[in-house]
Amino acid sequence: MNKSVIEYMKWIGCLCLLVLCMVLGGCQSDEETALSGKTGLLITLTDEEHHAYSRTAPSELENPVTEKFQLKVVYSGTDKSAYKGSCKEFILLEEGTYDLTATYGDNPVLALDAPYYAGTLEGQEVIKGQMTSASIPCFVANSLLSVIYNKTSLDKLYESYYVTVSVGSESVDLDADSGKSAYFRAGSSVKLVFHGFLSGTGKEVTYDVPDQEQFSNIPVKTHVKVTLGLDESNITSGVGISIEKLETETVSISETIPVECLPKPKLESDDFVNNELSFAETEKKSAVIRLKLSSGLQDLKLKFNSADAKFAGLEQGKEYLLSNAEDKSAVGTALGITLPEIGATEDSLDFTSLIPKLMTDKGTTVASTIEVDVEANNRWASEDASANRIYTLICNKPELYLVTNPGNFWSKEFSVDSCDIKTGDVETISQKLQYQYRKKGDEQWINCDRLIQFDDYPADKQYQVRAVYREGIETEPVDVELETPQQLPNSGMEEWSTVKGETFTISDSWFKKATYYKFYPYAEGESDKWWDTNNLRSQDGNIILGMGHPVCFAPCVSYTEDVKHGGNRAALIYTSGHGGGYTSTGEELYTAGAIAGNLFIGTYSWTDKTETVNRGHAFSVRPTAVKFWYNYHPKNQDAFKVYVELKNGEEVIATGTYIPDPISSETGWQEGQVEVQYGEHPKAATSICVQFLSTDKTSFSDSDFDKNKSMTFPVMGDWRVHIGSMLYIDDISLIFDK
Repeated sequence: MNKSVIEYMKWIGCLCLLVLCMVLGGCQSDEETALSGKTGLLITLTDEEHHAYSRTAPSELENPVTEKFQLKVVYSGTDKSAYKGSCKEFILLEEGTYDLTATYGDNPVLALDAPYYAGTLEGQEVIKGQMTSASIPCFVANSLLSVIYNKTSLDKLYESYYVTVSVGSESVDLDADSGKSAYFRAGSSVKLVFHGFLSGTGKEVTYDVPDQEQFSNIPVKTHVKVTLGLDESNITSGVGISIEKLETETVSISETIPVECLPKPKLESDDFVNNELSFAETEKKSAVIRLKLSSGLQDLKLKFNSADAKFAGLEQGKEYLLSNAEDKSAVGTALGITLPEIGATEDSLDFTSLIPKLMTDKGTTVASTIEVDVEANNRWASEDASANRIYTLICNKPELYLVTNPGNFWSKEFSVDSCDIKTGDVETISQKLQYQYRKKGDEQWINCDRLIQFDDYPADKQYQVRAVYREGIETEPVDVELETPQQLPNSGMEEWSTVKGETFTISDSWFKKATYYKFYPYAEGESDKWWDTNNLRSQDGNIILGMGHPVCFAPCVSYTEDVKHGGNRAALIYTSGHGGGYTSTGEELYTAGAIAGNLFIGTYSWTDKTETVNRGHAFSVRPTAVKFWYNYHPKNQDAFKVYVELKNGEEVIATGTYIPDPISSETGWQEGQVEVQYGEHPKAATSICVQFLSTDKTSFSDSDFDKNKSMTFPVMGDWRVHIGSMLYIDDISLIFDK
């Protein structure tokens, strides 16, 4: 057989498997229930190996198969007919014994692709009140012959050729491309005549195929396959062909069902839902339409309609044919796909590579339709009006979302964390993604990187930022509000208030009085207080016998008008050797009560020798550094400490500490700066604390102090104190470099 005949046989086998499945599921319980109590036969047709290939008149098989199966039922051993007609799934009969004969076709003397099937079942008993199952084994009841042409050989001499097969006065022609076989009654003898048309002249020559005796009395269900080629050695003697191969084989019903009786070709896909495939622009997604064929592909029609400009090379509404070389090339080139080959028995239309190329119309969904029709076994899929032949590709706008953290919106810069690509191909979109920003209310967008920085603090604080893949495909704009730089109240240490304390007699004179004052780092009557001190602790001293001591009640934090950097005042913070509820005298210093002077943002309380420090004040701007001026007078060798802390609620979001190298002598006025460090994922600030400590020491000895040293305080006048290192602070400023 030639290749097309072989492929045809393969697909006949596939049909057989399909029909077997249909038969096995053919008997339904509801059908049997309806026949309960009746008398007759349930009929099944099988092949000779008793594999059911067809229930009688199964709905799944198409014409002409269902029309041509005939059934004859006679009373056993007689010619008396009980039933004659088309096969049915069941027939009602009287109780008795019957002989059954099933036939398909007309058993012609000779015809193309005209199989004849027959089967008998004798002595089948029918029992009253029962539907008895009867299986009729069927077989090919005629014979067939196929011619296979060695084209490589024959094409050397002939431009075309065919063989005439004759039985008596009947004849049929088998050409090189038909793929058909000659069917004839079993036991017949056939004659083969070769017709060839010479290359160049077109002259017809004929030869009897040699060894005709091999084609005599061909048995039932026998398939004779004759391979013909050019016999070059005998051309001069007038015999130009030879039998290169002769095969005979027994065939089954499944191998001989006519191609026209096979199911129509169909189209199926697991990727399309209700014949639609939705995807995002750039997305990679499988889009395969399988061709369900019972025999080799004969042709394919395809229409591709799309509003996408890149497919302008394909005419809208035009039907392109696979069998037309120009059409096939145009479709393959425009869509970038590989089309099936004619003759293929298993193939598909794979649009997977096309999906990432489809685009929306500036973000508006675009639908492209694929209309397909397939021809195989001389039938088009479109014969079934309900066949799935139109498929729609729906290209949607990719879903992009800008990811920002308000903690990255500073005073003179803001940044975008990333763009979250929910749909579409992440790699493709990321490579072409462009960030943009604008002043809120402006129409013009400005291209930028993920970090937007300004040279100075912009007057406009409201902005918007977005990410753009291409025109019409962008994220929703995200509003950005920059922080407005602010300075701390009383950053010049100019504002102070005092409250008069107790007046008492100094111990070395019964007539000399002294009055101490409480110093506060804010203006008198201030309702929103920012700064505080630990003076309450340094001014907590006992009085013996009603007599005070000059080292008691001196504030460790106050102001001075004599040592200042700018303005009229500066803060004085010193390490105190008195306070804490201890009784200090000019000679007595209790180091257990010694403390570092503490000026800080927050509130302070001292009750029952217990201090409570609440650091911080509401503040929504985040500095990158705190600058200040200091003048340090160390006792021996010492170092002061500056600490900065910002919080979001109760969470510390940034800190900074400044401790200079140990200092041995007065510094004069120097500039200091605390760098404020924020975490990897900064948050907005809700409070700030800046703290100045006269020393970074936390425990003390007598050598850390000058005892009974004379000092002059504003308002209080001269006073004696146990004093350690002295820190003057002035002109504090917040730096905003971001």
